[in-house]
Amino acid sequence: MRTIAPLVVAAALLGATAATPALAAAPTATTTAATDVTATTAELNGAVVPNQEATTYHFEFGPTAAYGARTPDGGPLSGNAAKTVSATLTGLAPSTTYHFRLVAVNASGTATGADLTFITPAASGTPAPAVTIRTAPRTVTFGRSATITGEVAGAAAGVKVELDGTPFPFTAPFRRVENGATTAGGLYSFTVTPELNTRYHVVAKSSPTAASADVLVQVRPRVSLRLSDRTPRAGRRVRFSGAVQPAHDGARVRLQRRTRTGGWKTVASPLLVSALPIDGIDRSRYAKRVRVRASGTYRTVFRPTDGDHVRGKSRKRRARVH
Repeated sequence: MRTIAPLVVAAALLGATAATPALAAAPTATTTAATDVTATTAELNGAVVPNQEATTYHFEFGPTAAYGARTPDGGPLSGNAAKTVSATLTGLAPSTTYHFRLVAVNASGTATGADLTFITPAASGTPAPAVTIRTAPRTVTFGRSATITGEVAGAAAGVKVELDGTPFPFTAPFRRVENGATTAGGLYSFTVTPELNTRYHVVAKSSPTAASADVLVQVRPRVSLRLSDRTPRAGRRVRFSGAVQPAHDGARVRLQRRTRTGGWKTVASPLLVSALPIDGIDRSRYAKRVRVRASGTYRTVFRPTDGDHVRGKSRKRRARVH
């Protein structure tokens, strides 16, 4: 039998590896705000990442999140960079709220963007008042309230306004969260306590009706940390424990120690398990024994992977070794 030199085999394999193209994958789709909205027309916008596979796209739209209509297919798009896409709608009804989202399709799968809305102005040509959200927290801790304030331009006191929201995964239609009314100068204010990452917008019940752009309020889990001994002897095992609200059973938290350079090093990754609710709110608990050899500052970090919340972290705790 003829023997092939190992060096030749290695070179052949290296050449095959270098020639292998990037793997194709399902696309991603991101819906962005509608523009050029008139009583009967609107421009829908978004971005598509083809992920190395020929990808077509279209927009679904209609008076509810069930949509009921769609634009013709666009594309195909190719490559791996995000491509800005758009489609023009005509024949819309005046003074109407429309839902829309971007859909991208290739041989590896289908992706849908978030549901967004726009409101067509009245056919009479009377411009809709500008509704703006001036302040809204980007992130709040679970269980704490968020205040959303803004203005209906040119409105007097007493104009009815409505705060609508859709929680993660943002596929459900916007629903009324709270009713209110403008004060002097057309100002309004709402206070909410979101349990999940939530998109909000404000609708002014003026003539014609008008709505603000969407804002996203993210929710970080509440994370606690306790030490069984704050002044342990060197080399002793200390029990680090705490809880995460709301519950995320089966996920892991990261117990971290501050380094000499000011960064953080993960020293353990305990599992979250079920715990008794507090005030009717589900929670998860964790515990881990760690050998402590020198004084140090610790914290617990939890980063959900399902997109319903953003990263949360506990207060810092110090162990003073003697």
